Amino acid sequence: MTPGTYLAKRRHAAGLSIDDVAALVSTSPRLGEIDRRAWIDRIEKDVAAISPDVAAALADAFPISRRVLQQLIDLRSYGSGAVELPRICLDCGCTEFDACLDPLTGTACAWASEDLCTSCTGKDLPDAA
Repeated sequence: MTPGTYLAKRRHAAGLSIDDVAALVSTSPRLGEIDRRAWIDRIEKDVAAISPDVAAALADAFPISRRVLQQLIDLRSYGSGAVELPRICLDCGCTEFDACLDPLTGTACAWASEDLCTSCTGKDLPDAA
């Protein structure tokens, strides 16, 4: 999974659109909302760089694991031999560091299979991109 795909899945799991996130984040230098939307779109398409400040801004808008994000960035840069592969749900993008929480009980999801969490079991999975 690429860093951008991970961020897109976590944003979607939080119920947010790109426009929602564009309204929630601030940038320096200050960008207008249309430019912030385009910037987030480029991040999710793995075109724009993800600095620690960018990761922090996105983490303020929706739940992500900065550790997993950095692992994915390192994986892309250095290859699979140099980095431990994070375990990520293919549907919602959750990991052991940013698990889904049941809204009624507050309990975290678990692994239903190697790459699918219990919160996503039984859902129709999106086509692989």
